[in-house]
Amino acid sequence: MRRFLACLFAAAPALSLFAQAETDDYQPLLDEWRRPGEVHDIQLQDRLVSAAMRAEHPEVIEEVSAGGDVAGLEIKLPQHAKRVEMKTMYNLGVMPGVPYLDSSMDCVIRRMTKTRFEAWTPERGWLFDDRGKLVNKAAVPRRDGRGREWYGAFLPDGRWVTTDLWEFDQTLTFFSKNGKWLKEIKGADLAPSSDEMELGDNLIGWARCDRDGTGWVVSVGCEGGRAAVFVKPHGKAHGLPGVILNEIGEDTGEFCYAPWKLCYPRELEPKGFYIELHRPSDDCKSLINFGEAGHGMGVGFASYAWGGMKQRKVIPGGDHNFGFLPGSHDVFLGAADAIDPKTWFFSSNGKCRGWIKAAYLTDAADGTSTCYCDGDNCVVTLDRDLKPRSATQFTLAGLAVKPVKLFADLKLGFFLSGERLVLARW
Repeated sequence: MRRFLACLFAAAPALSLFAQAETDDYQPLLDEWRRPGEVHDIQLQDRLVSAAMRAEHPEVIEEVSAGGDVAGLEIKLPQHAKRVEMKTMYNLGVMPGVPYLDSSMDCVIRRMTKTRFEAWTPERGWLFDDRGKLVNKAAVPRRDGRGREWYGAFLPDGRWVTTDLWEFDQTLTFFSKNGKWLKEIKGADLAPSSDEMELGDNLIGWARCDRDGTGWVVSVGCEGGRAAVFVKPHGKAHGLPGVILNEIGEDTGEFCYAPWKLCYPRELEPKGFYIELHRPSDDCKSLINFGEAGHGMGVGFASYAWGGMKQRKVIPGGDHNFGFLPGSHDVFLGAADAIDPKTWFFSSNGKCRGWIKAAYLTDAADGTSTCYCDGDNCVVTLDRDLKPRSATQFTLAGLAVKPVKLFADLKLGFFLSGERLVLARW
């Protein structure tokens, strides 16, 4: 199997902009683009976006992506939010990292199955049932490793795996529910290959429980990974089939959709390298790619491509919070930060459907609506037509808290209360 980085091309739109740059003076190009009746061809769009990027005018790039009047496309937030008092189910304590400084913390939270979800830091893991009851805790015997940013993964019965006990150990290590070491398997044995291996090709890139709780979906290799395998609780593994789409949307026989099909629906985040990520639609018939320059003037200007790579947009401040709307080939593209979050919406044919001053958080319980967190930590629900249905301010002991991860169908979620991460029910 060829390596993902050789096959994925998410950054190609952004790179093409640099190659086509002819001037830093964006105004003549903008005037041409705004001319009544002007056909917005892709060459003019690319030249204008590149020039605006060089001139540091992100508002011009937003206008191009929106296809016109940006302000007129704003989806207004509800004026008033309903306050909902919750009950604390579990206090996970102060998380590693500095969440108020960079909106991140050293903790991952995953929906595993219909009745299980988990939270992990490099050193600890917590397994919960669908009522918010703690099922198991894991204490990870780290040496000098940190867990490759996925840290660990439970099965519903409490057994778990991790990697990177020793830094770059390239090993999947198995533990019992009680934390007893059971066995370990090298990445090279999980996914044997006759090809010459490069540094990192046998790392355990990530692992998580499948939607039925019968084993783990595991990616072998760094960056996008070189192989995906399914590993049973006792260690037996088999490779996962799939296809990869090339830059014109044709099947080249290698990209693996299987992880998204095997994991809990819509809970597997974008995968790849941090500057080249991808995520399929729910029916696995469309793919959206993210690309951003690793250095230089393109940093902070993310490009997205979908619809067989026919549709592409550049979003100033675009981030990794992107994907398809539920049951649709329409997309949402995040451009969020802790103070001024924003999400853009585009149809499958590239038309801008609007934008909201809030970041995508989760799907609503009805399976068609979506929930977003605004700068005041209110949760706004949009229906499938992107019309606001409600706004909710969650509180604990009368004080507003920041939502981190919600399971709307269970009425459970993780929230930051001060510096502590808590599981709460509403």
